[in-house]
Amino acid sequence: MRGLKVILAGAVLAFLGFAMPSEDPPPEHAKWMKELGEQMGQLRKGVDVEKNATAMAETMKSVTEWWKGKSSTVAGENCTTSIQGAKAIAEAAKTSDKPGIQAGMKMVGAGCKGCHDVHREKISDTVYKIKF
Repeated sequence: MRGLKVILAGAVLAFLGFAMPSEDPPPEHAKWMKELGEQMGQLRKGVDVEKNATAMAETMKSVTEWWKGKSSTVAGENCTTSIQGAKAIAEAAKTSDKPGIQAGMKMVGAGCKGCHDVHREKISDTVYKIKF
């Protein structure tokens, strides 16, 4: 009987996971994600690293504020990680500290991935929705 309850509970949780409501991102959120993508692209190429990392930290502040209204602990924690990583990149770029830049890049990547894994639903190769 206990085994059946565990299986049933798992099935309900799995269903709820798939039934998470999603919505189109508002225009400002889509704009921030596009900016972050462009900034990350420039950072990967090593273009204006300090400038792009500083801009990324500022963009992430807007994203963080938006998520505060959605009460997502996951998004809040991952935004913080991304901001800390972007700031670390900008600081390391001042002295051309490549290991510091790489460490910051890993933080940014982890923050972005952590939020996307939970809150990003891929509809097609170019369309995404936000899961709540």
